[in-house]
Amino acid sequence: MIKNRYKLHVSSIIIVGFLLSLFISFTINNIEEKAIKNRFENVVDNKMKSFYREISVNLETLYTLSILFNENKVPSRETFQKEALKIINRHNALQALEWIPRVPHDKRQEYEKEFFFTTQDKNKKMIQIEKKDEYFPVYYVVPLENNEEALGFDLSSNRTRDITIQNSLLTKQPRITKAIELVQNKNKKGFLAFLPIFKNHTQEIRGFVLGVFVIEDIFTKSMLKDNLVKQINFNIYDISNKIEEIIFSHKAENKIYKHMVYKKTFPSVWGKQWTFEAIPSVTYINERKSLAFELSLIIGILITIIISYRINKFHNQKFESIQQLKNKDEILYIQSRYATIGETLSNIEHQWRSPLSKLSSNIISIQSEIEFKGMPKKEKLQTSLENMQKTLDYMSNIVDEFKNFHIQDKTKTNFMFDDTLNVALKLLENDFTKLNIQIIRQRENDLSLYGYQNEFAQVLINILSNSRDVFIERQIKKPLIQIQTYKKDRKIFIKIRDNAQGIEKKHINNIFEQFYSTKQSSGIGLHLCMMIINKHMDGEIKVENTTFNVFKERYKGAAFTIILPIT
Repeated sequence: MIKNRYKLHVSSIIIVGFLLSLFISFTINNIEEKAIKNRFENVVDNKMKSFYREISVNLETLYTLSILFNENKVPSRETFQKEALKIINRHNALQALEWIPRVPHDKRQEYEKEFFFTTQDKNKKMIQIEKKDEYFPVYYVVPLENNEEALGFDLSSNRTRDITIQNSLLTKQPRITKAIELVQNKNKKGFLAFLPIFKNHTQEIRGFVLGVFVIEDIFTKSMLKDNLVKQINFNIYDISNKIEEIIFSHKAENKIYKHMVYKKTFPSVWGKQWTFEAIPSVTYINERKSLAFELSLIIGILITIIISYRINKFHNQKFESIQQLKNKDEILYIQSRYATIGETLSNIEHQWRSPLSKLSSNIISIQSEIEFKGMPKKEKLQTSLENMQKTLDYMSNIVDEFKNFHIQDKTKTNFMFDDTLNVALKLLENDFTKLNIQIIRQRENDLSLYGYQNEFAQVLINILSNSRDVFIERQIKKPLIQIQTYKKDRKIFIKIRDNAQGIEKKHINNIFEQFYSTKQSSGIGLHLCMMIINKHMDGEIKVENTTFNVFKERYKGAAFTIILPIT
């Protein structure tokens, strides 16, 4: 039974250690991924700004061309073509430049001397347009090659173009259409930009300078042939109508990392609101990840294996010693001592948290320096490794310290009461801290006792644990334990009082009996205390309900008194 319990404890340590290692590794991984995400967002912000600047530069070309229409002038076809070609040759994304006059019906004949005003029929063939109040025909177009059919085409006869024209007429502002499939590049999407030309000193629009732009060419130019772009998936959405409509997509060369998506909205572009979306590829993420996750996981597992091995070895030694015990009292003693193993393991876990945090910090510090500054100097690396080794040694010493408590004494020795009490309090430290139990120690001088030190520590643990359990059961708000030691009549007196309101009268005379318990326990703890004090230390232990004063306040509770001979 005990051997199976040992195996359970070791299995618990392995499971807890492995889970803790995973938790630390995933925490480090999350921190690292957040850092990668921040850097990725900065990269995307810069690319978005570059794209927005490129759009602005391209749209500015329309203002340059609009100068030809100052003072109510209309430049000749040759002048318009000459200036337009200069602009187109400087901007690859600009597919065509056009002059779109606003023509009322009564002046239609003046404009139809060279070509008719046209529209598209259901079969997308050009036909002469019927009578309208006003027209917005393509009057100049550069380049003319492959755009001959566009001359005379009434843009207001096309719904998409007419919406943009009417919006510009209403707001008196330049406007661009939604993304459309271009006639010049059927496989690419673009947009038409309408810059209104006003009559002198009025807000009356007399026509538009129009530019035809390819979105993909603007994107390519703004990215400046950056190889990094190959590792990122870009999408641009038009959200002007509160619905995401994709207008451009650039696919990464590798599989995308779906867990990291970054979206940001552009400032308004001539009445259109666009959103920039970027998703990194798996390659992009992997190239920027370090070995911190794997390293921390390996270290955690190694530490767990070492601790489990040592505890397992310790458990095996205890099991062998138990097999050698022959009398009933010794077996009860061993059983009671091993009842504290759970508390011991809990304290080991509590004591490990801080050094594990230090190990994690050292690993992250080294990895961050490698990533941002390169391999650290040998001296610095050696110092970090020494600090990590010291932390591991500290954790190992904690195990040794708790292990020593569980080793059975073979001979009686002189030992100091305060040292033994410190060991008992340390084993219970975690629970006492959580419950905020106050320990008041009153002593004349440190006392020297004679006997089995670890057995006596077990007595103190059993008494203190009983007080703790009653504090929890009765929900004592300000739990307090007073420990008083003094000498009188060549005897040593050790009194342990608590303020848990005392023991019920029907139980107080029976609590030292074997298997007698007032709670869910084995009932051997206090019987074991009596056995150790009476048989192994030639002393006496008794209990009573009492009242006592601490810092001028009066308390009520149980008082255990241990009386030992002076050796």
